[in-house]
Amino acid sequence: MAGNPQTSACGNASTLGGAQPPFAPRGRAPLAPAKALAMDETRAAGREQRGVPTMDIFVQYERSWSIQDALDQHAALAEQREVLTEIGRNRLRVRQTQLSFGELEVEESLEAARCLSTLDAGDTQKVMQLAGRVRAAVRDLRIAARSKQQEQVIVNKHLTQADVEIEKSRQEMTSMKEVIDDKSLTVALDDSQPAVPKPLDTDGQPLQQRYRYCTNCKVGGHGQRFCEYFLERPDWRVYPNQKWFEDEKGNEYHCPLGKKLVDFADESHFSRIAMYLKGRAWLEEKTKVLELAPGKMPETYILENGAWRGSPPPDLEACDVPWFVKEADRNWGTSVHVVAKPSDCFGLVKPEGVYVVQPHIKDPLLTDDGRKCHIKFYVFLLGFEDGVRWHLYTFQDGYLSISPNKWSPTDLSKDTQVTIIRTERIGGWKAWADAYPKCKAVVAEVIERAVTQGKLEGRLNKLQFEIFSADFIVDTRGDVWLFEFNMSPVLKDPKDAPKVNDADMVRGALSIVAPWSGGSPGLWDFAGEFKGLKPQPKAPPAAKATPPPAPASPSEPVPAS
Repeated sequence: MAGNPQTSACGNASTLGGAQPPFAPRGRAPLAPAKALAMDETRAAGREQRGVPTMDIFVQYERSWSIQDALDQHAALAEQREVLTEIGRNRLRVRQTQLSFGELEVEESLEAARCLSTLDAGDTQKVMQLAGRVRAAVRDLRIAARSKQQEQVIVNKHLTQADVEIEKSRQEMTSMKEVIDDKSLTVALDDSQPAVPKPLDTDGQPLQQRYRYCTNCKVGGHGQRFCEYFLERPDWRVYPNQKWFEDEKGNEYHCPLGKKLVDFADESHFSRIAMYLKGRAWLEEKTKVLELAPGKMPETYILENGAWRGSPPPDLEACDVPWFVKEADRNWGTSVHVVAKPSDCFGLVKPEGVYVVQPHIKDPLLTDDGRKCHIKFYVFLLGFEDGVRWHLYTFQDGYLSISPNKWSPTDLSKDTQVTIIRTERIGGWKAWADAYPKCKAVVAEVIERAVTQGKLEGRLNKLQFEIFSADFIVDTRGDVWLFEFNMSPVLKDPKDAPKVNDADMVRGALSIVAPWSGGSPGLWDFAGEFKGLKPQPKAPPAAKATPPPAPASPSEPVPAS
């Protein structure tokens, strides 16, 4: 046949199997099926990518307080690393598949361009379509290559982070191994038991602790928080806890491993520094603190078992201000009810309970926009090892708790009358400069009375301390009125409240309890030294009388006299 204008540079237009498409590459199957296959596989790869889990770190290192917790955490972190490795491998395989498909598409597009017939080369529309196909293939290839690189970075980043978490756990276990090998610690004993001699080294000298140790015995309160702040210091380490015993209700109690005496633990028996004051109930229970603060609190009446203890409050004459009914052994404002007159209390109280009933102070000092507020005043009390000396500190900053509503004596809503939440720092309050020294003086008088009367008891050979708060309200004459002490006040850490927190307050108090070179009392203001009664050591338990020998049975020989 003569030369056919339809013939391309890649060969004849006709074959034994029929006409080829104009863009068919030499020696290959028709392009359309190959492209369809690549697109199908790319879609399949996309479906595979969607089915692969994300590279998320679900388990992050947290401080462990026992050997078992440390081992469990290390195992979980190692397992997570293996899972992330497998996920990363699958994700990279998907990206590599997408990249391979992209390379194939570029090759086919370029081959189609090389095989373009002379006739089709003159067709602008076909040339533009082919050029668009090449551009799209190159773009997809570039995206696939970039996606693979990004995926590799993500995989490496997460695996590196997983390795960091594992290393933290490994270092923690190494530290625990080191501290439990410290032979200088002794077993904690009762006051009535004789002291255990301190272990000696090979030269006959008492062994010295390598570090100072703290144990979280999971008692609750601020114990773990204080441990965390002590561990900010370079010479403190975690001493692991263990199960101590279990009560009849199934509650577990913990102690330092081996029941050792450590520098700080929230279980006071095992700690050289006790975080609870002995006799703290005299400050916490509202009926008891009345004895320590005469004239410093609003007139207070006690309702016990459904009847007034002593003279009842006036009823008809007491309607010009609201009255508060509070359970004697509860704080936080959760148990407070507001009534118009004392006789309304009886519909709110339990028959067996003990309640304090107080009138609202007259002429309270309000905010500039007419809302009620009260002072959260922070107190730090330290008892020394001699069991006699006490040091009192008050914090020169604090908080105002402000009602969301304008105050009115006839508004009996809890939101208006009961201020609970710490609203703002007190430093900018115009009445603070005058109120602070008055609050300080009231607290000092109450604490001095509690110490000198023996309500707060010293601990021999053991420091004891507590950070607590006092609630005050100021009247328009500038007088301050004490309402209650809160022995477990709200304290915020930087990780929970980055902008407004109590880290400086806690660090300052702990620097007084256990001084160190990097510490400072901060805003804690010394408010007085008091001396109490010297505690007497506990008498050793009486020896059990030896029972007389049982008479010999008739079948046994009587021993010779």
